[in-house]
Amino acid sequence: MSPRRILVVALVTQAGLIALAWWAGRVLDLPPRWGDPRRDVLIGCVVAVVLGAVNHLLLTRAPSNWVTEGVRGVYRETIVPLFRGLSPWGAIVIGAAAGIGEEWLFRGIVQPLAGLTAASLLFGLAHVGSVRMLPFGVWAAVMGLVLGSLAIVTGGLTAPMVAHGVYDMLALQYIRRGARTE
Repeated sequence: MSPRRILVVALVTQAGLIALAWWAGRVLDLPPRWGDPRRDVLIGCVVAVVLGAVNHLLLTRAPSNWVTEGVRGVYRETIVPLFRGLSPWGAIVIGAAAGIGEEWLFRGIVQPLAGLTAASLLFGLAHVGSVRMLPFGVWAAVMGLVLGSLAIVTGGLTAPMVAHGVYDMLALQYIRRGARTE
């Protein structure tokens, strides 16, 4: 798939999640809570860098087990080939869109209705495209727990949106520059 097509598919998908979250919020009377944006942008950036460092360690230095080998395999076989040709701006746009769309839906709608654990598990499942991707889904569920906890601690969506968006931007830039998974 061409980088342009990847960008279009990602943006259409995230626009759909944003529309769904907006609609569900209106129907269920769950308006988005933002927390303290001035504080939470900084918190989100710090959390993104920490998550990025942990992900890098998982990919390059963590001991071999079902999760690490599964995540490494998904990166090598699916994620890196898919996103390697993305432009720097494409990585920024996709990261920002994912931070907004996925966090608004999972932390802004699902989590208040079903709780942190259920929202995190559903977030993990949303990142599984096949049985081979189950370890990646486990990793995404752990990330969901972190992002959901961030929403609880800060009282809003700004910090998890920023953390998710910046994390994705960093990960996509890492992939563009030739990701290693040893």
